[in-house]
Amino acid sequence: MGAFYGNVLVARECAEVVPLLAGAARAGGVLLRGYAMPVGPLHTAIFPPEPERDAIELAGPLSVLLGAATLSAYVQDSVALDLRVFVEGEERHRFDSCPGYGEAVGARLACPDPVGADPDAFLPLAAGPVDRLVLGSVLRGVPLDPDDAEDGRYLFADAQHHDVMEALGLDAHRLSTGFALLARGYLPEGLPPQELRVFGSLPG
Repeated sequence: MGAFYGNVLVARECAEVVPLLAGAARAGGVLLRGYAMPVGPLHTAIFPPEPERDAIELAGPLSVLLGAATLSAYVQDSVALDLRVFVEGEERHRFDSCPGYGEAVGARLACPDPVGADPDAFLPLAAGPVDRLVLGSVLRGVPLDPDDAEDGRYLFADAQHHDVMEALGLDAHRLSTGFALLARGYLPEGLPPQELRVFGSLPG
């Protein structure tokens, strides 16, 4: 089994984001809960409990609550990478590294070309100047490291996600994880424990 994880990136400083998340409720009145950590000088990653549903469903409302662009990321079985950009509550762009994978699990070799491989769509989430040629190549499935490739394309979607985040100037190690690993005490490389913030009520 490959990696399953999801998170939400927001282009706003962690010290400003966490107080806004504390006490905030999602649709239905249920309090938001999860982890947050800085992933750049002015960028925060939010890790809700359910990787697919929460990352995608919360990114739009969070872009309104936090007053900044957000990016939901979901890695499915290390095969498919789903990235969605939200601005003012609206989905503005979607990237899918392996269209149709959820409908035919196991079809790694049958993955068609990615859709939404437009580097410009991700620039609102960047931490600084971006090499658009590099980012575009990564989105099209060409690995930065040849060891990550199979037949010239990414072997693992989590490696592709890491490289997209790195191309945006963000802390790719911190963004290449999810709630389940954090809850078990596995911290990303280089993350001081005090920088992992909790909001809402987590299971004991």
